Formats: sequence, C-alpha cells, structure tokens
Amino acid sequence: MRRIILILVPLLFSVTAQATLMSAETIGAVTTNNGSFIIDSSNGKNKNKVAQLTGVEKNAFNSIATGNVTSGSAYKNTVAVDAGSTFSFDWKWLSNEGSNSWYNDFAFVNLSLGSLDWLADTSTPDYTTGSFAWTAAESGWLTYTIGVFNVKDSFANSTLTVNNISVSNPVSVPSPASFGILAVALVGLMVSRRRKQV
Repeated sequence: MRRIILILVPLLFSVTAQATLMSAETIGAVTTNNGSFIIDSSNGKNKNKVAQLTGVEKNAFNSIATGNVTSGSAYKNTVAVDAGSTFSFDWKWLSNEGSNSWYNDFAFVNLSLGSLDWLADTSTPDYTTGSFAWTAAESGWLTYTIGVFNVKDSFANSTLTVNNISVSNPVSVPSPASFGILAVALVGLMVSRRRKQV
C-alpha cells in the first residue's frame, strides 16, 4: 500500500499545470543582459508594426499616451497560466526626454488575457523602479508584450529594463478528476486487501 501511495501522490499533484515558455519575439531595439531585457525606443519600428506584434489596434497606444506615438520597441512571449497564478515582472525606467507632456515617451505592457496598461512615461523620474503583477482568472495561454514608445519624435530615446519575469504556481487544489483517480485507487486497494485476507 505504501508503494502505491508513493506513486499516486506525485501523480495527483502533477495535474496542476506548470508555467510553460512557448515563444519569444522582439521588434526594434531589444537586448539582453544577465537575464534582464533592455527595451529601447531608439531604432524602434513604426506603431503599425509594433501594434501587429502586440495584437492590438494601432490607435490603442494613443489612448494611453498624451500624443501620437511614432516608433517603438517591444518584447513578446507566451506562457501557460493556471487560474489563480500570478504573472509578474520588475522594471526600471530611464528617458533622455525632458519631463514634459509633449514628447511624452512611455512604457507599456499588454496581456492577451488582460489589457493594455501604462507603466511609466517622461514624467516618471529616471531610474524609477516598479513592479507589475496580474493574477489569472482562468487557465490558458497568456501572451504578454512589454514595450517602449517615442511620442511625436523618433530620436530622443527612452529605456525600460525588465527582469524577474515569472508566473507563480497557484495554491494546489486537486481537481474533481484527481479526486476520482484517488477514490478508484483506494477502492482498488481495499478490494485487493480483502482478497488477500480471504
């Protein structure tokens, strides 16, 4: 019986899906350094191409900016998430633009299971750090895009450094199917013990 339990318990809890990396794409100026992603608006691509990568309508970026976006860079990836798991990352902002609302470069994150959100802009002091976290309401594939856009110009660059991208495991709650497997196994154990006694 002990041997069967040792086999069944890991099987039972392996039903919980782990975060699985699927793919990675970049556009514009994206580099890596010791596990961090450095996303720079210099040498960026036009908003049509960034919108195509991100999967949002191109004018959606204007809705979180204070002016028309021009060029940008972005990092995109897809992971598997469970209901209750949290997708998160840390970021640091740096901009060569002055603090103003005219050339208001900004950083964003877009989630296929969530929304398009602002992270920082030229009003954010240089070297400001922050964290982003989003909890999945349902299991599925989460495609996320993190990027930086120039606004009304294409030469003064802004940079977002991203690190510690992760998907936490939700609290393990065995599914009804798991309970069914366990119940069948226990009934089988009881029947086999009864036969041995007879």
